[in-house]
Amino acid sequence: MARNDSTLVPSQRLRIAYLLALVGGYLDAYTYVLRGGVFANAQTGNIIKLGIAFCNGARDTYLLFLLPITFFAAGIFCAKLIDDALTSRRLRLVRRAVLAVEMLGLAIVGLIPLGEGADTFANCIVSFVAALQYEAFTTFRGEAIVTTMTTGNLRKFLDALYDGTMRHDPERLRSAAVFFVVIFIFALGAYLGTAGCNLLGRAAVVPPIACLGLAIAIITILHKRPARR
Repeated sequence: MARNDSTLVPSQRLRIAYLLALVGGYLDAYTYVLRGGVFANAQTGNIIKLGIAFCNGARDTYLLFLLPITFFAAGIFCAKLIDDALTSRRLRLVRRAVLAVEMLGLAIVGLIPLGEGADTFANCIVSFVAALQYEAFTTFRGEAIVTTMTTGNLRKFLDALYDGTMRHDPERLRSAAVFFVVIFIFALGAYLGTAGCNLLGRAAVVPPIACLGLAIAIITILHKRPARR
């Protein structure tokens, strides 16, 4: 059940979900528009393409699909390592540390020149940081929200909308509204990512880095501010 934002851990506030969804949509547009027409945030397409390549015997393309999958897996493990390392020291820095690593990864992507081989490496880094975000940020205001892809959010929006309208559940209607906003912001991120690529080229990673920095700042400020009852 969704809860009031003021009672939540700062990193589970909806404003953080919206910022990260904006980054998620933006990065998918960035890799698609500027880095070879791929979506690096989610790995479904890469796994499908890998299966097709195996079937067709296209051995020269295996690495193109295996590398992003491998980097995504490494990102999941890295997020868990950060969680274990910082939690064991009783520090409330896990999610901010993940965001800082994500900012560093995107800064490296911004330094990688455009080109087929370089684009593959850049997409691998985006897959890595997307996995960090996917693993570290799973729940916002009591809802399981994904900020790096949107299929699951779309299903949950429709589930909640059905329950709210057909079963007359006002709480589920509020959940539907949250998922709708997340989906809209993800799409807005894709729009802004496309515009950023057209205007800034490979430096288009700067806006999402700024959004991640803003998320860190918001979480830090909210940690220092006593919860309002």
